[in-house]
Amino acid sequence: MRKKQLIFLSGTRKIERLPGEVTELLGEFIASGDRFLVGDAPGSDRAFQRYLVDQRVNSVIVYSSASQVRNNLGNWPSEYVESGLKSKTNAMHAAKDRAMVQLCDFSIAIWDGQSAGTLANILDTVEHGKTAHLYNYLEYELVKFDNHHSLLDYLDAFPEVHEVAQKRLKRDRKRRKKQAIKLLQSPDTLF
Repeated sequence: MRKKQLIFLSGTRKIERLPGEVTELLGEFIASGDRFLVGDAPGSDRAFQRYLVDQRVNSVIVYSSASQVRNNLGNWPSEYVESGLKSKTNAMHAAKDRAMVQLCDFSIAIWDGQSAGTLANILDTVEHGKTAHLYNYLEYELVKFDNHHSLLDYLDAFPEVHEVAQKRLKRDRKRRKKQAIKLLQSPDTLF
């Protein structure tokens, strides 16, 4: 019997319906008793939540970096991830995504071919040595990436979005490193 996995679900805010290939894959994870991490954004996050509610899945945690959870259709437990940012930007909401990547064993994302945030989630997952599935809505295809080379080869067709996603990840990592250093240097953290 295999270990239960923690699956990170994400996607673009522009897509509000789950493709059949994605629901089939989700069905396999549900049947295996796996657990799910999902964000609170409109669009794909809400579509994933709706599907999990319809399937009566209880093993879900909703992550948010907003001042209050925007969507939690199943009234599941929620986790707040502090971004350290005051403005309501993509970077603020990306904090929850980075946290879910750290925790997950596997990810599934729905992409419109334009969302740098969704692509950053896939890049981050694969860079952490984890497997990711990406449903490309433009090509109507579900692609599995289990190594960095396969993902980079695929992204050759999307150089502009790839570049923006890489810049976002680099900025996020730099900000988190700076926050960690600041926390370590704070007099409140001394004995």
